[in-house]
Amino acid sequence: MTNKTNMTDEQLAQELRKGKGGKVGGKLLALLGVAVAIVGIVLGGNIVLIVIGGVLLALGQMVQGKRKEAADRQVFDTLAPEVVNSLFENADLSPTEHILRAEDSGIPLPDHSYNEGKGYIRGLYKGLPTEMCTVVLTDVDEVQREETGLWEKNEHVVYTGQWMLCQLGTQFPTGLTFWPRGRLDKLLNSRTIKTEYEDFNKRFNLSCDDEQWALRFLNQSRMERILRLADSAFSEFAVTLCSDGRLYIAAHSGHNFFDAGKGRETPDALRQRFTRELKWFTDVIDTFRPV
Repeated sequence: MTNKTNMTDEQLAQELRKGKGGKVGGKLLALLGVAVAIVGIVLGGNIVLIVIGGVLLALGQMVQGKRKEAADRQVFDTLAPEVVNSLFENADLSPTEHILRAEDSGIPLPDHSYNEGKGYIRGLYKGLPTEMCTVVLTDVDEVQREETGLWEKNEHVVYTGQWMLCQLGTQFPTGLTFWPRGRLDKLLNSRTIKTEYEDFNKRFNLSCDDEQWALRFLNQSRMERILRLADSAFSEFAVTLCSDGRLYIAAHSGHNFFDAGKGRETPDALRQRFTRELKWFTDVIDTFRPV
């Protein structure tokens, strides 16, 4: 059996191709389930066909999910140590204690029933304690099935993002948060601190208890760096700088750190993508850390 933690790029590529084939099979099974359920509905609400369709759909989704999890695990085991150790000192890819909690950040997030952090990694970036993880927000609702009259609880993920927390080791008079401006914000001209940089004002909301301090802190050099980071970002993002020196960076990417994607990228392409993403996060840290 292939050692999953010491695979060559060629071996990893083979495993990813196998996983891609498995995901296609799961997708076909799910589509079959939908088709069977539709037939059951067309035939006057045939409960047997509807139930069979639901079971096939669930099985297909389960197969896709397991194949995706397996591919992500293989990619993480093979590529993460190399990429992480190239940027962080004393890296721990499975810390037992966690310091990053999304609910402590103050970054606005979608309504959800519960949140979960996955894939924690800890290390030192230029001597500063740093931790990253994937934040997943799940909403739970209860619905009544018309065909059976039974109530069911449905869970659906409303947010997945890559987060990083860096402890800058410096106290600030207060904190600040900026996050992406949505269409509704722009239409309603939502209350936000306006900077002298219109490009920033169009992209982000800015909140701080001390407006004058925020505008001084976001000086020309720092703001120009933030705007360059916004131009090079791989997703929308938000940042919170706390008064005690904690810096939260949230990339609203919709995927995990070290995500295998759809299995189309080569191991070297994955390695380059992961390095770019982590380098983007550390560039944000460099923008805010004391010189």
